[in-house]
Amino acid sequence: MSAYRPVRQLNDYYKSNEGFKKWIRANEQWFKQNPEVFNQMLRNPKMVNLFTDLMIMNSPRIEKKLKKWRRNQR
Repeated sequence: MSAYRPVRQLNDYYKSNEGFKKWIRANEQWFKQNPEVFNQMLRNPKMVNLFTDLMIMNSPRIEKKLKKWRRNQR
């Protein structure tokens, strides 16, 4: 998957991607354990944009890692 796909298409794709939902839950858990980073993101909207951009740009790599993780779970 190209990093240049529109966000709306990525959103539709990931709504049905169970592995991505697990990745999001892991991020939520990390932010709960590191509230100062979460608060920094809330205070600075550029941080949210950066996080989103990195997530979209790295989505193929994230997907590969999730597939590898899924194989190792079996």
